[in-house]
Amino acid sequence: MPVSEPDPLQIRRATVADQNAIFELVPRLVAFGPPEWRDPAAMSATDRKVIGAALHSLSDDPIVLVAVLNDQTVAGFLHLHSVTDYYTESKNGHVADLVVAQDHEGRGIGRRLLAAAEDWARDQRFDWLTISVFRDNTRAARTYEQMGFKPEVIRLLKPMR
Repeated sequence: MPVSEPDPLQIRRATVADQNAIFELVPRLVAFGPPEWRDPAAMSATDRKVIGAALHSLSDDPIVLVAVLNDQTVAGFLHLHSVTDYYTESKNGHVADLVVAQDHEGRGIGRRLLAAAEDWARDQRFDWLTISVFRDNTRAARTYEQMGFKPEVIRLLKPMR
């Protein structure tokens, strides 16, 4: 009987010790080129602030998960929290941030992280798991749809300045 190799990728809860590796990946959240009315530097600063707070959370909501290779390299991360649905007034899970390091794209890490998000949402007993994506981030949107996410609301924005 052949001996199976250990999985070269583990997904686990992130710790404060992972913060630097996670923060190095934050610029990937705006790498697709956000709309002109969004300031990528300000977006990244907000992402670091919110993700940093989630890393210090002792609860499972919010939570940050990391995809870690055997050599302990952080190959990606996932930031999850709950949101309240407008119509049902019930809490549901939300994928706030999902990033895979550029050197590790195309290996199924994003899909594994999304599967972990689904497990988290089920563990929290949520009815739904949502994710947002900027319109121009077509590659991510395509992946999310392949994973079973469906468009629900189209949010339109009109800059006032």
